[in-house]
Amino acid sequence: MIAPLLVAAFLAAQDTSRLTLETAVRRALDSQPGVAAARYSRDAAGAAVGEARAPLFPRLSASLNVNRYQLPYIVYPLHGLPPAAPTPLFDRTTSQAALSLGYTLFDFGARTSQLRLAKAQERRADAALDAAASALVARVANAYLRVLTTHDLLGAQDLQIQALQAESDRVARLQDQGKAARVEVLRVAAEVSRARADRVGTQARLEVAERELAQLAGLPVESVRAAHLVPLRLADTTVAARDRLVALASGTSPDVEQARRSAEAASAAVGVSRSTLLPTLNLQAAYLDYGRSLTFLHSEWNAALQFSWPIFTGGGRISAIHRTEADARAARERLRGAQQAAEQSVDGALATLSAARASVDALTTAVAQSEEVERIRKLSLEVGSGTETDYLEAEATLLQTRARLVDARHGVIAARIELARLTGELTPDWLARMLPE
Repeated sequence: MIAPLLVAAFLAAQDTSRLTLETAVRRALDSQPGVAAARYSRDAAGAAVGEARAPLFPRLSASLNVNRYQLPYIVYPLHGLPPAAPTPLFDRTTSQAALSLGYTLFDFGARTSQLRLAKAQERRADAALDAAASALVARVANAYLRVLTTHDLLGAQDLQIQALQAESDRVARLQDQGKAARVEVLRVAAEVSRARADRVGTQARLEVAERELAQLAGLPVESVRAAHLVPLRLADTTVAARDRLVALASGTSPDVEQARRSAEAASAAVGVSRSTLLPTLNLQAAYLDYGRSLTFLHSEWNAALQFSWPIFTGGGRISAIHRTEADARAARERLRGAQQAAEQSVDGALATLSAARASVDALTTAVAQSEEVERIRKLSLEVGSGTETDYLEAEATLLQTRARLVDARHGVIAARIELARLTGELTPDWLARMLPE
């Protein structure tokens, strides 16, 4: 099971000065109500298995009745009159104690069908817990990546503001010397203001991302600031072939597994409803004590073999069978739909991964080229052969390219995490192996 393994795998001591992705995941699994609710549902389903198994065993019960009547009532059954009492014994207070034993000898599989249904529902609850835990792991990882991405973008914007501010100071000095027009000063000042406004928006997005991660991990927001996070990198960039990934997703994806277990439970429910058409054979036995005011007790026993078969129920049993059969067919179609959706999701994740990888390769080159262009534009401006507009455009292009490169690198990681979730591989071992500190 994913959830217990995730918790157990992260019990090792952590560096409290940094928040690793593994620590964030462990804390989220410990604190998030969705996973906790799924875990309790699994526990309830496990208890239901024991409840469904109980009818396979005999039932033993004890009872004691003491009755007070307005008028005297017969104390002993007529067949149990004491030899010394020629007439029935009456009293206003009578008592009856009983020890009863009951056992269903044969019910044409009704009890085993109930047990099969309970076990199927337990497996479905297990699958639901795995799906909830896997989805939460992916959500925490994406929130972690969003914080890192936005923080890196903020850093790039800070560098741009510094460069623009330096350029603004240079142009202001040139204006003081009569070597630059006022319009150049205003143009650079406008770019500085625009860059600062963009930074305010990025800072707000970073604050939102950090608060989301803090809420997921159940930590104060100060402890999930980007400066406390550990950068992520993929240790292994290889990806299995599409057919292999689709086969894994169709067989072990948490979503598909949950749909499969639901289909099994629906099929088991059909067996339960069909068993109501058949009779049951029960054995009943009892040991009884009759008396008055818990005295003058007279004991006897009885036994019975009971055959029960509802002949007419107004069509209720047939309707129940039709309902469960329809539910089973619907569950099988949902399973087929989940498998198709898993295949489509794998294709989407592969396409996203491919695009992100291509973007990383292209943008890495583009950043180097943009840095060179920016350097040349700045040098040309300093020697008087370039224009302020060309330099500012080169600076803005460099910022945008750097931001896109950061986003693409984290997009590769996010796509790999999604593929691992779809194929049921998103485990602590996978996180430790693919995203080392």
